Amino acid sequence: MASSAGTRSTRAALAAGAVAVLLTLSACGPAAGGSTGGAPAGAPAGGGPAAAGGAGAPAGAPAAQGSGGGPSYVLSAPPVAGGYPQGQPPAATARLVGADIQRNAQRLGLSGTPVKAVYDDRADGAWIFYSGVNGTGFAPDKLHDALEQIPVTSDNGAGDRVTTNAVDTDPGPHGGRAVCDSVLVRAGLLTTMATTCSWFTPTTAAGVTLVLKGDGSTTRLGFSADDVAPVMRAIRADVEQRR
Repeated sequence: MASSAGTRSTRAALAAGAVAVLLTLSACGPAAGGSTGGAPAGAPAGGGPAAAGGAGAPAGAPAAQGSGGGPSYVLSAPPVAGGYPQGQPPAATARLVGADIQRNAQRLGLSGTPVKAVYDDRADGAWIFYSGVNGTGFAPDKLHDALEQIPVTSDNGAGDRVTTNAVDTDPGPHGGRAVCDSVLVRAGLLTTMATTCSWFTPTTAAGVTLVLKGDGSTTRLGFSADDVAPVMRAIRADVEQRR
């Protein structure tokens, strides 16, 4: 059974994730050509099998490509990605995160074939929600810029202080553009952070979101861009292949 502190931290992380999950993949959304788009969020920290280097750590990536040209990639959902096996989160967690992603899909206007999976980060006591879309005509620069923002702090109406921020990050060897969006939630004495790192190419748009399990297996209260970016690159290396 999850501890009281673990349950509270999970709820706070999910609340942050509701704001941070900025990419959702909708097969029935608006046409992809010329659209902006974003991606969902999260990833394990230093203890995970793929974590190495921070948000801006070089990963041998070529120069970021523009909205056209460059190699063509396709997304899949293998049984293991970045060293993390697929897992089965509680139905309530999956339902809440999934609903958050769907609510934000309209804003990004991506259309294509959705791909998603949940991976189990046992070392960090978290679920990695991976969601992406295969399509054509995506504009990586526009999608990246749609998610990039300066820090903004507001009240969420429930007495919590919410600070959102975004930082550019290395997309990895496949190139394209990548950005990490973080949400810091201060709920009473509890402070937690949720981060989504997303990447974009002319044919793929995807991201990873990490959500604490809240089962007492970790004392962590959230994940920063420096935690998530290396995991995003490791996950991407296994879920995205050149056509």
